[in-house]
Amino acid sequence: MTAKSNDRATIYSELAKMSEKLGDYKEAYRWLTKYRQTNDSINTDQTKVKINELETKYRSARNQQKIQVLQSENKQAQLNARNDRLYRLILGLICLFLLLLLVFVLLTARSRRKLAQQEEINYKQQLSEMERKQQLKITKAMLEGEELERERVARDLHDGLGGMLSGVKIGLSGWTDTQPGISEDKDLHRIIGQLDTSVTELRRIARNMVPETLLKFGLETALKDLCEFYMRDGLHITSEMFGIQKDIAMNVQLNIYRIVQELISNAIKHAHADNLILQCSQNENTIFITFEDNGRGFDMDTLSDKKGMGLDNLKNRIAFLQGKFEVHSAPGEGTSIDIELKTNINE
Repeated sequence: MTAKSNDRATIYSELAKMSEKLGDYKEAYRWLTKYRQTNDSINTDQTKVKINELETKYRSARNQQKIQVLQSENKQAQLNARNDRLYRLILGLICLFLLLLLVFVLLTARSRRKLAQQEEINYKQQLSEMERKQQLKITKAMLEGEELERERVARDLHDGLGGMLSGVKIGLSGWTDTQPGISEDKDLHRIIGQLDTSVTELRRIARNMVPETLLKFGLETALKDLCEFYMRDGLHITSEMFGIQKDIAMNVQLNIYRIVQELISNAIKHAHADNLILQCSQNENTIFITFEDNGRGFDMDTLSDKKGMGLDNLKNRIAFLQGKFEVHSAPGEGTSIDIELKTNINE
């Protein structure tokens, strides 16, 4: 379009020059006017083209600037995103560290609490063990004192009162032999018989207090002798012994003997039994005692109220031998007692 306009402007210029040379000024003016119009149009078009080029360059520059801005913003966004990821990573690591620190603190506190609880349990166990040992010492001293007192009383009865009664009987019998006619007196024979009975009862009491059979022949023989000693018309005691060793410490044998003695006495005195069964067996360092009677029995709920049945004495001796026992009874159905005792308490 611009080339054609230039060609047309050139033609108009040449025609104007030719008309001027021919002297046709009017025609020359007309062609010159067209030339100028065409030239102005060309200039206008060129100006518009230049303006368009400038606008294009301007838009290109602005677009380039926008692209650079966008690129810069993109880079900044990428940098911000990278910084944000780094910040989140650092924050996550800090949170993880704090979480691990919290878990460590909690585990440490829990461990210390468990350690404190265990130390408290150990302390209570030690305290309980000390109390148990102290109680055993008290029980041992009490039982030993009881046995010493039994021995003293038995000796006083046997040597003192027993000797006096025997002397009275001998003196009375001798005096009777020297008095003619009085030997037939029934009252005198009744008095001498009462003396005999008193001496026998006194010896029975002394024997009951100090079991000489135990000291001479051991636990098994002493228990059998004890059962035979209590037997009489209307009272039968069955005793069975299994594997009772002879090397048991004497204080242990004596306490076992007293336990059995208490069981038999309770069955006769409180349960009014007439048929008793005693079984004793030993397995290494453990003595097992089973005792049954056909007495009147009692309600197990009232066991704690049976203060007069010698249960406290039984409990003390069983505790001294580090044992345990179970009582089974019902009204009218007799009583069964299972006892487990240790023989190595002195070890």
